[in-house]
Amino acid sequence: MPAYHESQRYLLWLALGTVVMAGVMAVLLVMQATQQQAVLQSANLRSDSITALSFQLEREFLRLRQTIEVAANSSADLDLDALRLRSDLFASRLQLMQDTPSTTALQERAEYRNTLTKLAALMSEVDALLLPPSVPSRPQLGGLLPNLNAMGPEVQELTMAATRHTAVQLEQQESTMIHQGRQIMVLIVAQLVLLLAAATALARRHRRVEEARCALQQLTQNLQEANLAAEEANRGKSQFLANMSHELRTPFNGVLGMLSLLERTALTARQKEYVGTAKGSADHLLSLLNDILDVSAMETGEMAIHPHAMDLHALVASVEHLMQPVAAQRGLSFHTHCAADLPQWVQADSTRLKQIVLNLITNAIKFSESGTVRLLLLRGEAVPGPAGSPAAYPLRLQVSDEGIGMDAHTLSKLFKRFSQGDDSTSRRFGGTGLGLEISRNLARRMGGEISVTSTPGNGSTFTVLLPLPVATKADTEPGQAIEQPPALRPVDVQGLTVLVADDHLVNRKYMGALLEDMGHTVVFAENGEQACIAVQSHRPDLVLMDLHMPVLDGFDATRRIRESMGPKQLPIIALTADVFAQARDKAVGCGMNGFVSKPVNAATLQSTLMGFFGLRGAPGLPATDTVAPTGNFNDSATLPFTPAGGQATTSSAVDSSARNNLPRPRQRFKPGDLGAHIDMAMVGDVCIGVSAQGYRSLLRSFFCDESGALDALLRALKEVEEERPHDLRNSSHAFKGAAANLGFHKLATLALQLEKAYIAPAEVPAMRIELASAWVMAHAMCLRMGLTDVESVLERHDVGLMN
Repeated sequence: MPAYHESQRYLLWLALGTVVMAGVMAVLLVMQATQQQAVLQSANLRSDSITALSFQLEREFLRLRQTIEVAANSSADLDLDALRLRSDLFASRLQLMQDTPSTTALQERAEYRNTLTKLAALMSEVDALLLPPSVPSRPQLGGLLPNLNAMGPEVQELTMAATRHTAVQLEQQESTMIHQGRQIMVLIVAQLVLLLAAATALARRHRRVEEARCALQQLTQNLQEANLAAEEANRGKSQFLANMSHELRTPFNGVLGMLSLLERTALTARQKEYVGTAKGSADHLLSLLNDILDVSAMETGEMAIHPHAMDLHALVASVEHLMQPVAAQRGLSFHTHCAADLPQWVQADSTRLKQIVLNLITNAIKFSESGTVRLLLLRGEAVPGPAGSPAAYPLRLQVSDEGIGMDAHTLSKLFKRFSQGDDSTSRRFGGTGLGLEISRNLARRMGGEISVTSTPGNGSTFTVLLPLPVATKADTEPGQAIEQPPALRPVDVQGLTVLVADDHLVNRKYMGALLEDMGHTVVFAENGEQACIAVQSHRPDLVLMDLHMPVLDGFDATRRIRESMGPKQLPIIALTADVFAQARDKAVGCGMNGFVSKPVNAATLQSTLMGFFGLRGAPGLPATDTVAPTGNFNDSATLPFTPAGGQATTSSAVDSSARNNLPRPRQRFKPGDLGAHIDMAMVGDVCIGVSAQGYRSLLRSFFCDESGALDALLRALKEVEEERPHDLRNSSHAFKGAAANLGFHKLATLALQLEKAYIAPAEVPAMRIELASAWVMAHAMCLRMGLTDVESVLERHDVGLMN
C-alpha cells in the first residue's frame, strides 16, 4: 500500500505539471501574437528609413541645385557660406545613403548604382570649386548647372525606386510573418499534443530511466576510481623510485665512507687496486641513484634553482681538476678555453650549472675512444631581457668531442628519458639515459636551452645557452662556500674563537672536536641566555647557534645579540637539525647570517668558516708532534648543566626489579641491519674530523646519556601517555640532533617523527618499543664493531624504554 500511494502521489504531481505546462503554452500563444505585431511594426520602421533617406537625398540635391543656380545668375556678392553649407548637407545625405545598412537591399538595383556613381562624381566637381581656399566665379557655378539639371530626373527616379522597394519589402515581410505565425501556432498545438502523449508515457519510462541513471552513476564512479588508481599508480611508481633510491643510497654512502677509510690504511698494491675498483663501482652506482632522484624531483616539481653570486673561473678550474684525470685514464686529451670577456662572477646556481657541465663532459669522455674533449665558455648572441633587469652575459657553453657521433635518428630521441640512441650503445657504454634529460631540464629552469650537432664518426658538440646576470664578488653572501682548492692556515695566522651554543652535551663535544682539530678556540653555551653572556665576555669571532634551546632559543638570542652589538658586527650561523624552509626564513629574519644543517661534517664546517674569514677559517698547519684528539674536550666554558626538568637523572630513578628482563644486545645481525640503523658514511666523517678515539668519547657520552636527552625524551613520552602537560617537541628535537651527529639515522628518524607528528597517548607504548629496539640495535652494533665498551646503557635506560 505505501508503494501504491507513492505512485498515486507521483501521478497526481505529473498531471498537475501537465496542466501547468498547457497553461504556459497558452500564454506563449498570446505572446507570439503580440510579438508578431511588434515585428511588423519594426519592419515598417525599417522600410520607412529607406524611404526617408532617399527623400532627404533628393531634397538636399534640389536645394543645392537651386542655391548654385541663384548664385550663378545673381549680380549680388557670392554667399560662399550658403553654398558650402548646402554642399556639406548634400554630401552628408549622400554618405548616409551609401553607408546606412538599411540601404543594402537597394544596392543590387542598377538605378541605385548608376545614380550614386554620378552623384559622387558631381560632388567631386562641386567640392573642387567650393572647398577652401578656392573661390568660384559665376561662370564656373553656371558650368555646374547642366550636370545638376541632368541629374534631377535620376535622383527623382532613385526616390521612386526606394519607395517601390519599400512597398515590395513590406508585402514580403507581412506575408512571411503571417506564414511563420501560422507555423508557430501549428507547432505549439503539436507540442501540446506531444506533451500529453509524453505525460502518458512518462510514468512507464520513469523506472527505466532511473535504473539507467543509477547504472550510469555507478559506471562513472568506477571510471573515476580507475582514473584515480592509475594516477596513484603513476605517483607510486615515482615515489617508489625515489624511496628505493634513498634507501639504496644510504648503505652506499656507508660503503663509500668505509672504502675511504680503508684507503687511508696500509694496503698492498693488489688491495689498493681492489679498493679502487670497488670505490669506482660504488661511485658510479651512487651517481645513477642520484640521477633517478633528480628525475623524481623534476616530476614532482621539487627541483628548485637557487641562483647566487658564483665564480665562473673557479668552476672551470674545478671541472678541469676533476675531469682531467678521467680523460687521461681513457687516453683522451681534455682542454678548456674561456672567452677574454667572460665575467668572473655571475648570478647562477653553481651546483646545478656544474652538474650540467659534468654530465656533458662525462658523456663526451664515455663515447670517445681517442682524440680531444673540449670545454669552451664563449659569448653567445645577446637576448634582450625585461626592462630594468640586470645586465646578463649570454654564455655559450660548448662541450665537443671526437667520438662516435650520432645520426639524425639518434639525435631525434637523444633527450628522451632512458634513451641512449640505440640498444647497442646502451649495451656497449652503459648508463641510464637520464643525464641529458636532467641537463636540459636544469638549463630550461635557468632560462636557457641545450642543443646538439653531430656527424657519425666525427664526434658531437653540445651547446648550452644561458643568460647569466653579471655579479661581483661583493654580491656573495657572507659564509657562502666558494669552490677553491684546499687551503691550510699559516702558522703565523691566528685561528678563530668560536662560540658553540647547543643544549646537548654530545653535540657540543662533537662541534668542539671538529673546531679544535682545525686549530680554533671553542667556547660553549648550553642555552641562548648563556650564549648572550658568552658573547659579551669572550667576544668570539663567530657564533654557531642551535635554534631550539631551553631558557632562550636561538632566534631570541640572536635578536638580543643584534640589539646589543649591531646587525653586522658578529657572524651568527644557525646550527640545527631543523631543515624546514620556515626555520630558514625565520633564522634569516632574526638576523642570522647563514644556516648549517646537522649532522655537520668537517668539510661543510671548514667551507663555512673560510667563506666568512678566508684563511683564518682554514685548518691550521699540523705540528710535527701532533697527537690525535682524544675526545676529552674541555667543556668548562659552559655553566653547570642539568637535564630538562631541572634535576639530574640518576640510575636510582629506574626500577631495578625489572633489570633481569632487559633485552640484551643482539649477537647476530641480518644483512641490511647496519645500513638501516647507522649511516657509516657519517661515522667515517666524524672519525676523520675528531679521530676514532674522539668518536668513542662521543659515544660514551651518548650511551651514558650525560646530557639527559634520553631521560627527557622518556619523561615527555610518559607525560603524553598520562595526558599531562609535556615538552615532547623540544626533547625530541634535542635527542634527534645528537643521534644524527653520531650517524644513528634510525634513532634520528624516530625522534623526528615524535617532534613533527601528533602522538596519541595510545600510540606511546608502540613508539617506546620501536625506540627501544633502535636504541638497543645501535648500541649492540657499536659494541660489535668495537666503537664503544659502555655496558651500563642497558641497565640504566632500557627499562624506561620498554616500560
